[in-house]
Amino acid sequence: MIGMIKVGILGATGFTGEKLVEILLSHPEVKLTYIASRVKKSTLYSDIFPKFFKKTSLKCQPLKIKKAIDSCDLLFLSLPHTVSMKFVPKILAKGKKVIDLSADYRFKKSSTYKIFYKKEHQDKKNLKKSVYGLTELFKEKIKKAQLIANPGCYPTSIIIALYPLLAEKLVKGKIVIDSKSSITGSGRRATIDYHYSNVANNFWAYKPFIHQHQPEVAEVLGEKLTKSLSFSFLPQVASFESGIYSTIHLSFKKKVNKEKLNRIYNKYYQDSPFIRISDKLPKLKDAAGTNFSDIGFAVDKKGYEAIVVSSLDNLVKGAAGQAVQNMNLMFGLEETTGLLLL
Repeated sequence: MIGMIKVGILGATGFTGEKLVEILLSHPEVKLTYIASRVKKSTLYSDIFPKFFKKTSLKCQPLKIKKAIDSCDLLFLSLPHTVSMKFVPKILAKGKKVIDLSADYRFKKSSTYKIFYKKEHQDKKNLKKSVYGLTELFKEKIKKAQLIANPGCYPTSIIIALYPLLAEKLVKGKIVIDSKSSITGSGRRATIDYHYSNVANNFWAYKPFIHQHQPEVAEVLGEKLTKSLSFSFLPQVASFESGIYSTIHLSFKKKVNKEKLNRIYNKYYQDSPFIRISDKLPKLKDAAGTNFSDIGFAVDKKGYEAIVVSSLDNLVKGAAGQAVQNMNLMFGLEETTGLLLL
């Protein structure tokens, strides 16, 4: 790589967009050159988010896609689902790179996308070219990609936790996944459910059996490992500021112990700087604010059942941090660049 990477963010005032700005302003190889959102007029970013006062003089602008393309080598699209596919073809046609943080390019089958996002996909050509940006599983593909589909936050926590055990063909029967997330994972919305008075000291489950991240998990693990994966997934909202805590219940074909599980996870993630393996169950706050994914487990006395826990920050490793990790690989940098000091 020669010179600083010129980077832009479309959707810079959402929770993920704000986190991207925060990370990229401290990145030693990046120059943040363009940020846009649904603002009515060009506005100092520090006027929108005062915590950036004296950190940046950038202005957040109404989106003009030609200006965005001309200003950047890479664009992060932190836009609502179904919006990114309007802009990606124009960006790619100019030879620029894209990391899309929406769901628009996560599925290889447009029919799956239509079922769960209720809209016909408008860019099926590039859908086939996109690379799923789960760094720990697709590192070599990411290095060569022009278009990255950044994973969902729930799937990141689930796939990382399940992959080694499925790859070793240890798991039998149905897997039960119980995931708790901060409300920030759904973006900034002016709805009653998102008001502080409703979220604070509250907890609720939603979308059982029909959550859009369920087919994402199935497709990625199916592509890498097995088409016969059987699991149930129940997402829940909890009142912590940020984070995801996935508790996964599974059974084994043969007897295991904690030492064996430790060896398996370390075998698969020995070259993954942001995966931390422990034989203790992780605590959410240890991963909050970082790009680390913490995995721990407990095995029953007979050795045929286990609980695997995966904990991460939904806005960092589950979104913006992982996107920057992917950018680093795309431009030949160490994947930890700009991320270890979060």
